[in-house]
Amino acid sequence: MGFGVIEDTNSPEALCDGVARLDATVDKNRQRVSTLEAYLPLKTSLERADNLSICTGVVVCRINFAADEAGLRAHHVTFQKANAESDKVFSVKVKKEVVVSSGAFGSPQTLMLSGIGPRQHLEEHGIEVLRDLPGVGSELSDHVAIPVAWEVPVTESLTYLATSPFKGALEFFKYVFFRRGILSMPVQMLSLFVRDASLNEETANLVPGMMDDDGSKIRLPDIEIMPLATSAMDDSDEYKQHFSKIGVFSILAALLRPKSRGTVRLGSSNPHDQPKVDLDLLGDPMEFALARKAVRLAVKLGDMMKAQGFPLLRGVSVPDSVDSREDMDRFIRHRAMTTYHYSSSCRMASENDTEAPGVVDDSLRVHGTSNLRVCDASVFPQITACHLTAPVVMVAEKCASMIKEDKGKGPESATAPGRR
Repeated sequence: MGFGVIEDTNSPEALCDGVARLDATVDKNRQRVSTLEAYLPLKTSLERADNLSICTGVVVCRINFAADEAGLRAHHVTFQKANAESDKVFSVKVKKEVVVSSGAFGSPQTLMLSGIGPRQHLEEHGIEVLRDLPGVGSELSDHVAIPVAWEVPVTESLTYLATSPFKGALEFFKYVFFRRGILSMPVQMLSLFVRDASLNEETANLVPGMMDDDGSKIRLPDIEIMPLATSAMDDSDEYKQHFSKIGVFSILAALLRPKSRGTVRLGSSNPHDQPKVDLDLLGDPMEFALARKAVRLAVKLGDMMKAQGFPLLRGVSVPDSVDSREDMDRFIRHRAMTTYHYSSSCRMASENDTEAPGVVDDSLRVHGTSNLRVCDASVFPQITACHLTAPVVMVAEKCASMIKEDKGKGPESATAPGRR
């Protein structure tokens, strides 16, 4: 189809349009390594037991503040057991600072429960407004994706692990004793990245000459095409009824630079209640043109695979016609789904930004506070045109470095937000 190979997806000189093998967080034994295992393994936790307390099965009620010269200063954090039937409240004194790392849903919820957020929304829930920050819970972003899928022989899909107990047991044996086989590999191993401008709008063919640098200052892909040897549909009832016993090959077409913005709002002032989340997927009509390109490209890839002998038996999630805009848009609306890449609900920006008010400064401190930071995907000024794990780890490492820096500079450094 004319696409090149991206040798290093992390290089600023990498191709914008091409196929790339993805990095995986696994160790030498082919076991997945989480950030917890990588940065806080059991051995380290035990060595630092005097300086580390981990409370599980609890929910944060609020962060309590007192006013000082730099604004609001956190002095206590109160929390309860996750069991809503328990009314016992615990309190922890803040000696230095608080870092909120509850994700793009949980972090804005914690700030709003603590009196930091959009004034009108907090007043609606009877919460005292300590700092009016309209950006809290706003600008929520996600990579919307549309699954295109075909039935294939069971042996060509991961379904065979469930439908054939013998083969499933064999793969398990191979992995446990030899660290080999299908269980030693990630479900997704490669992706195709493409810019919007590189594809013909009606045919999804690669535009000649666009493989080279087109002079654009923005060298970021707009579409990611993810091949998966399993069903990518998110309707569990549909899966159980139609796809659980057959082989399925999917191509997940994701939009990497969405224009739609959602919100996170409180369900109530009770910390046990889940926040109200509106992803507003495809809320911007301009996204449909890009989504049509992405789906056409996925269908074209499937046609090419079938022509080369891969046994795509029949379409189970394909548009009726790629030439009809109405059919395409109907299919996109029906199949559009989240990729769980939630970000930007406590974005880093000026609180006076006229387009999208920010929540944290470039030290990750919440505006108007002296010792409260947010450190997770919610601080992204805009969603990254890639998967979020590595960028979140980068933010966490930078946050840790800034905390250590401030510790060495003394308390006066905490009153100088925005210095970097």
